[in-house]
Amino acid sequence: MAIGKTILGPIGALALAASLSACASNGASLPPPSYLTTPDAAVEQQPISDPNEKFNRSVFENNQEFNTNYLFPIAKAYTDSVPEDVRDRVDAFSVNLSEPMVFANNILQLRFQAAATTFGRFVLNSTFGIAGLFDVAVDQNLAHQSGDFGQTLYVWGVRESDYLVLPVLGPTNVRDAVGSIVDAAAQFQSTALAPAKFTSVLTGIGTTGSVSNPLSKLNQVDELQTLEESSVDFYALLRSVTDQKRQAELREALETSALTGTPPVADPNAIEPVMTIVSSPTLLEKPASVVVLARKQAPVQATLVVVGAPKGADVQAP
Repeated sequence: MAIGKTILGPIGALALAASLSACASNGASLPPPSYLTTPDAAVEQQPISDPNEKFNRSVFENNQEFNTNYLFPIAKAYTDSVPEDVRDRVDAFSVNLSEPMVFANNILQLRFQAAATTFGRFVLNSTFGIAGLFDVAVDQNLAHQSGDFGQTLYVWGVRESDYLVLPVLGPTNVRDAVGSIVDAAAQFQSTALAPAKFTSVLTGIGTTGSVSNPLSKLNQVDELQTLEESSVDFYALLRSVTDQKRQAELREALETSALTGTPPVADPNAIEPVMTIVSSPTLLEKPASVVVLARKQAPVQATLVVVGAPKGADVQAP
């Protein structure tokens, strides 16, 4: 826990602009929800709206100076002094702490399959994963799901939002910045009841957001630094990278939400049931025909198969 207090404190103050991890896939299978509406044209890739580019570039330059003077040296010291296995445990622990917030936003978005996956992940990792230090749920095909209040606002209809660069936190947009404030406030309330010895860890890595994620893996900064050194216009490149990742999360939310998703198409080659198996021999005492409805069309008779010995009654096939 001493490592958590010394390393995770700076991590809470230093947040990386873009998360380079891939979006999670769907997990546990659930019956499809009742779809209420259909998606609109906003699901397609839209040009990035950056009307305040001059201001954003100014903040971005200050952020880069901060990164060069503080973030990159801390990242190097972190990766050099902390074993990779310990860094992986820190990352898994921080992800597990975020699962309740992801679950809540999955429910608000009516993404029931994602919510079930997130709930399963949290239960497994909090128990068999030793309080989330190990991601055992991924071995059960329960991948980490996206889910934050900025994404929830998008599903609810807040689609257009201007690009925004925040001091230290980096690239986001107005909608997601508001969503991050709501998520952070809710997370703060949830950690208020936590034991005192865990409070510093919870508040240190509990900052939520969509594009600006908590920097729990400082070794990712090496990738960011390499990207910066190989770019002619790092501002434009990072704006594009963060927007593409965010658009992928937003599309996933629209496609899997009961509010905006498209109902699954019925398989035209599916075979309708034509046989009913009954295991009770007493049914033979009062023979009856069986009728099966196929796709709301005219009823068709089906074959009745009885498993068990007759009890003095003749079997009459329908």
